[in-house]
Amino acid sequence: MKLISKYLLIALAIISFASCEENLDDNNVPALQAVRNGEFFKSDRMSATVNADGTLTLIGQTRLEILELNLESDGVGIYRLGAGSQSEAIYTFNGEDSFSSNVGNGTGEVRLTSVNANSGVTGTFSFESYLTNNTDSLYMRQGVIFQVPFGAALGDGAGGGGIDAFQATIDGSNLNPTLSVGNAGSGVLIITASNGNASIILTMPDTVTPGTYALSGVGSTYSASYIIGNDNAQAVSGNLIITAADPAANTITGTFDFMTGPPNNFNVTNGSFNISY
Repeated sequence: MKLISKYLLIALAIISFASCEENLDDNNVPALQAVRNGEFFKSDRMSATVNADGTLTLIGQTRLEILELNLESDGVGIYRLGAGSQSEAIYTFNGEDSFSSNVGNGTGEVRLTSVNANSGVTGTFSFESYLTNNTDSLYMRQGVIFQVPFGAALGDGAGGGGIDAFQATIDGSNLNPTLSVGNAGSGVLIITASNGNASIILTMPDTVTPGTYALSGVGSTYSASYIIGNDNAQAVSGNLIITAADPAANTITGTFDFMTGPPNNFNVTNGSFNISY
């Protein structure tokens, strides 16, 4: 009986692993997905961006998760991850917990097999990452990058009034985002803007209507956070002003400002966005 139980456990483990393999081999175009701590992770929205300094940023997003692969160049090759590396993998959950491959005993690699303006970015990745205080870890295995499309850069942060425009100033310096996305699901709309090194995340109900709303930290109906490196600074005060919202067309326009709490007390001003989602 013990022998049967042993073989049954082995069979279940094989079936479970095969199930993950099958998910990862789906013909998804495009795809940014992996096994995250034993569970299947798949981005709902994703984009690749070549930054002004020649680095490459891949971003995948679900309603509560953001995966960033920041690579030191935009060419085919192997990019090592870990302490001291110029490349980094960052996983953020709910705008709060941020794991980095370059913290603690973090390690991993990204292998790019194709970088093409028309067909996007293709390759594989795996990494182990840690929170800033090194108290918890997260890994991604069997990562697949398949034809992740290039997104248009948003310019120099001076705005522009077009769809998917985002700007903000942090302590007097422009965010200069290279990627901005909106993602709605389960009653929540999340707007994320990132330049590969820093991000602003705004959260609100997907039924939001024009008006003025007070901003605070993660867990609030209207929240804002500023993430730079492994520092996730939550808003303690601020305002979100929605000037136009069209849930039928999936577009939203507004302005915002907020102050984060100690120890950094970031002052985010001149925020504006015009996003399709």
